[in-house]
Amino acid sequence: MSDNRPAEGDRQAVWLLSAMGGLIGGLCCLTPIVMVLLGLATVSVASDIGNLLYGEYKWAFRFAGLLFLAAALVIYFRRQGVCTLDEARRQRNRLINTSLVVLFSASAIYVFWTYVVLHYWGIAAGLPWAQYDESWAVPASVVMLGVAVLASWWRLRR
Repeated sequence: MSDNRPAEGDRQAVWLLSAMGGLIGGLCCLTPIVMVLLGLATVSVASDIGNLLYGEYKWAFRFAGLLFLAAALVIYFRRQGVCTLDEARRQRNRLINTSLVVLFSASAIYVFWTYVVLHYWGIAAGLPWAQYDESWAVPASVVMLGVAVLASWWRLRR
């Protein structure tokens, strides 16, 4: 195995980073569901909070997910021995490929988590989210995840 090819633990770390980033980005939609399920708010109050969090602050949650991904990638690469700019230049392709795989994967997980899982959990919890058509989310997340898997496979072959 070449030095640039990732080990099995590396693949798991990359997918874990992606999942965490995607889940953090969708926390705006999880909050109202948790509030209803724990009895901390009525459905109407949780719906208003959800509208506020998703309407006004969804970009803050998405940005938090991207910040997490950036920080996690820096830590990941530092643990892999990429601590200097010279080393980063030498392993530029590996850094770019890994970062793209993480970004594609996190985006797919974000879309599936936010627009499929949380959408239907919210409806099951009584939130009025059935009015929103999220039928595009399943095919979009499948395509995005397919791109991420292909990029990951391509990364392994390099």
